[in-house]
Amino acid sequence: MNEDRIKKLRNLLRENYIDGYLISDKAGMNYISGFTGTYGKILITKNRKIIFADGRYFEQLRKQAPDFEIVDNHMRMTEYVQKTIKKLNLDVVGFEPNELTAGEYLKLVGSEIKLKPIEHLIENLRMIKDCSEISKIKKAGNIADQAFNHILSFIKSGMTELEVAREIDRYGLKHGADSTAFETIVSSGTRSSLPHGHATNKIIEKNGMIILDFGFMVDGYYSDITRTIAIGNVDEKLKKAYYTVLNAQQRAIKHCKLGTKLSDLDAIAREYITNEGFGPNFLHGTGHGIGLTVHEYPLLNSDSLESVKEGETFTVEPGIYLENLGGIRIEDDVLIDKLGTAHLLTHASKEWIEL
Repeated sequence: MNEDRIKKLRNLLRENYIDGYLISDKAGMNYISGFTGTYGKILITKNRKIIFADGRYFEQLRKQAPDFEIVDNHMRMTEYVQKTIKKLNLDVVGFEPNELTAGEYLKLVGSEIKLKPIEHLIENLRMIKDCSEISKIKKAGNIADQAFNHILSFIKSGMTELEVAREIDRYGLKHGADSTAFETIVSSGTRSSLPHGHATNKIIEKNGMIILDFGFMVDGYYSDITRTIAIGNVDEKLKKAYYTVLNAQQRAIKHCKLGTKLSDLDAIAREYITNEGFGPNFLHGTGHGIGLTVHEYPLLNSDSLESVKEGETFTVEPGIYLENLGGIRIEDDVLIDKLGTAHLLTHASKEWIEL
């Protein structure tokens, strides 16, 4: 599997007229080599594949990336990257501009190494998931679905947001997740108008909305789901906003066809919400890629340059946020199959739920 990915990356070296590519991003290193350590760099050339690390990771590397050369950096990473590039006589080396630090960059170019910034080289490969990757995301999504079904019988007014968040986490970890995907979001009442209202000690009161945004990791791959429910009777404007978000999401998912611009999917959701009178209250993009990280390339927003491709996995998550009243967000993970059809990887109910 890794050899196929390296072959594709080497084809990109030729297309970009570079002699090597320096990988600093943790998820990118995992994708190319299988190495899951927290400290290292990878250099891929036309005929070499090298991991720079220190002794803490040698045993791990021999198991996870047995076909890679290991260069001991002696805790002096940039120095040994520099020495290796010069030893290999590489003319131009590509790098991830959002991952290499300014200090590392200055040291390398200061030694007369020619560096070429190339964004999203690995991310473009990671966008398209293979069967193994899809299986892991499905498992993570299934755990999230189960956690939502469980939490519906757990939530009661009088609990705190943190109690609910901790129960979601506990359930997912007990039922097969390796970790949570991120800090679970539980925002209730007027706090649900905060798109990322992290759980607090606030008491969950009757007659308000609750946004539940959470996910889990399985074998390195993530799920990300959001559901919004009502506790008791709520303002009719919130109920209208709920169905507006649901319809906007369903319209965007329906238009997930091969070749469709991701910016157009954002526009479809945004236009519907605007026509229903909530345009200024949709405060973020419509989604993001998901896989080895929770938020990965590409984004589904007005600036996206990508289009729908076979094997892509991404979220679709429109939202409406009404200050001092409450908010709604509905999010699912989506897979594009060989026919260009969108399949949901999360299946928890999206019907109006009033506890």
